[in-house]
Amino acid sequence: MPVGRRSRRGTGELRVLTDSRPVETAPTAPAMPDTDLAAYLVWLEGRGCSPATLRAYRSDLRQYAGWLSRGGLTARTADAAAVRRFAAFLGASRYAPASAARKLSAVRAAHAWMAERGLAEGDPALHVPGPRRPRLLPATVTAGEFDRTASVVRGAQPLELRDRALLELLYGCGLRAAEACSLRLADVDLAQDHLRVTGKGDRQRQVPIGGHAHAALERYLRAGRPQLARNDSPPLLLLSVRGRGLSPSDVRRTLASALRRAGLAERSPHTLRHSFATHLLEGGADLRSIQHLLGHASVGTTQIYTHVSIRHLTDAHRRAHPRA
Repeated sequence: MPVGRRSRRGTGELRVLTDSRPVETAPTAPAMPDTDLAAYLVWLEGRGCSPATLRAYRSDLRQYAGWLSRGGLTARTADAAAVRRFAAFLGASRYAPASAARKLSAVRAAHAWMAERGLAEGDPALHVPGPRRPRLLPATVTAGEFDRTASVVRGAQPLELRDRALLELLYGCGLRAAEACSLRLADVDLAQDHLRVTGKGDRQRQVPIGGHAHAALERYLRAGRPQLARNDSPPLLLLSVRGRGLSPSDVRRTLASALRRAGLAERSPHTLRHSFATHLLEGGADLRSIQHLLGHASVGTTQIYTHVSIRHLTDAHRRAHPRA
């Protein structure tokens, strides 16, 4: 029984019981066993890497360091054969191709960083191939499905105004969940109809605000956020019921609730971002413009949406052409 817990005994007598057992504390994460890999993670954090990416890389590199140490190696002494054996180990462990590819990506990035700084002779991971992954087209919603989803969030309460503004930002501006959560009041310019968005790697971009998003933001800023804000609230755009900032998990729950009420299958917030890009391309926007709006560092990342557009054209051809 925990220390200080009260036990009721007899006719209402209260007796405080004591417990001599030590109080358990939350376990701390083990330190990275390889100093070079630990230094790489510190460097990543200093570069403004997202918390989610840092968690994934820390986990992947800790696994890699542990695997190396069992063979008497470190990241500094590993050669190409060792990296290939680690890739084979991931395959034999039946990781999903995407998970194995992510782990190898972390290993490659760490070895490239070490080689650039002369911490190792060459880059042993440079020519080690990753697992082949099926190229999946991103899931999307139709414009009608989004309208149906947004229409269920139409109340005038502060949280309803916030949630409608959030949905319009995800679909109408193509924001990542984390980008929407990090928007500050100063990033919103309704007079000029644009947002200043800080994306991955702290890269900033300007994104235009469409008519629906403008209207939703205006209502929220006028009658929603002032009711949610507290004296100690951060200068963020989207606030919780307690006046704090939202997290990506809050965004997922908000979207899941709206989809459920609209009678649609659950989708991730990233689905709305994919839909934003797909509908732009189908409407005639060029890839370079879409690249900028999404905040992709390389147009190669944006090119996946050309496959979506080809599918759209194929469907249109099959529906409309007599020889299809």
